[in-house]
Amino acid sequence: MEMPAAPAPLPEPRQCCPTTTRKRIAQENVLLVDVREQADFDQLTLDVPEIVNIPFSVFEERFPELPRDRELVLVSADGQNSLKATYYLMRHGYTKVANMSNGVAKWLYRGFPVKGDPAAFVTASPEGASGCCGA
Repeated sequence: MEMPAAPAPLPEPRQCCPTTTRKRIAQENVLLVDVREQADFDQLTLDVPEIVNIPFSVFEERFPELPRDRELVLVSADGQNSLKATYYLMRHGYTKVANMSNGVAKWLYRGFPVKGDPAAFVTASPEGASGCCGA
């Protein structure tokens, strides 16, 4: 019996830092997708014109809610769950997706606007935080 062929490997997902993400939000029709759990999202949210919260724990069930015709940038606390979600979307045929590297942690480190209490956000310092976009 012949084994089915393994799926083709996915290309590396696009990565963008918070600085690039902010520029893209201002200049393009980018939708930010936060995959943190609802309680974390409610406690602290990135202050951007449009953001959607689909918790990582229910991402497989809810990902069809995301438009395929818009640029999506996924974000999580440290960029790890959003990277997994980015791969998941790519595997399901989404082509306009990117991961925000180092996530909310680097967004806060850069001093970008948020809604909620930044002091309530707890995570390790983002690796290479001082090197955002070559800054």
